[in-house]
Amino acid sequence: MRILVTGASGFIGTALCRELRVRGHVVRAAVRGAADEEPDRLERAVVADIAGEFDRGALLDGIDAVVHLAAIAHRKAGEAALRRVNVEGAARLARAAAGHVRRFVFLSSVKVHGEESGARAFSETDMPRPEDAYGRAKLESERSLHEIAAGSRMELAVLRPPLVYGPGVKGNFLRLLGWVNSGWPVPLGAVENRRSLIYVGNLVDAIARCVERPEASGTFLVSDEESPSTPELVSRIANALGRRARMWPVPVSWLRLAGRITRREEEVRRLVGSLAVDMSLVRTKLGWQPPFTLDQGLAETARWFGSARRQA
Repeated sequence: MRILVTGASGFIGTALCRELRVRGHVVRAAVRGAADEEPDRLERAVVADIAGEFDRGALLDGIDAVVHLAAIAHRKAGEAALRRVNVEGAARLARAAAGHVRRFVFLSSVKVHGEESGARAFSETDMPRPEDAYGRAKLESERSLHEIAAGSRMELAVLRPPLVYGPGVKGNFLRLLGWVNSGWPVPLGAVENRRSLIYVGNLVDAIARCVERPEASGTFLVSDEESPSTPELVSRIANALGRRARMWPVPVSWLRLAGRITRREEEVRRLVGSLAVDMSLVRTKLGWQPPFTLDQGLAETARWFGSARRQA
């Protein structure tokens, strides 16, 4: 198949382009500009602004399927910018694609369900309850894309992953790696929760499955097989780094209070709250199982982390 991947030079996009090529597909990589690294042996298309004015017909010419990854994720961008890129940009591409391609795969987020799942796991049938601008934009995008697909022959697959980790990861997971690697005690020993996450190798395998399988239309929650507690995750990160896990059993109420005082409430919430997903639908409908275990994903991430530190 000839596949267009937007956001192709990003953390997930780079891994996806590599995976699709391994599977024998021809990839057209949409990147923002000349400053982006060109993925090896990929057809490259420069799209400076996915929501702006450009020839989408030319971008889609000869394409069988689209994987739309391009998005703004950081909150500092503001709700207007998030909506322009994440909602309007996706919709404009999908409208153009509806006359050209048979399959459109959209990377959404578990954040459309909310920030905490509580004692049970989120499922696709749960009422969406996004709590921030990013989650609201992803949900609006999903709804817009479903409307566009319903009026055309284009099939739509939506994936809602939780936190994605792997070589090249940034943000909170990278900070957690650094904290555990430093040997300083982590005040998370008293946390009892469940956190779903997904190794980038598992995510790109699921995306490729949605591109390839005709029965993949619909919305799917995907994650690693395990949903560890935060203390368990810290211990397994430490093991992957060859470090000793050191944790203090600080009461969760104290941690939440500290988060409010330091204005890092959301970061603390992600460490102590539960956010688990139920993968029953993707298993039964697509027969999909994560090809990598949590420990395998963490081992690859730790190898990258160690190499990056040595080169810094």
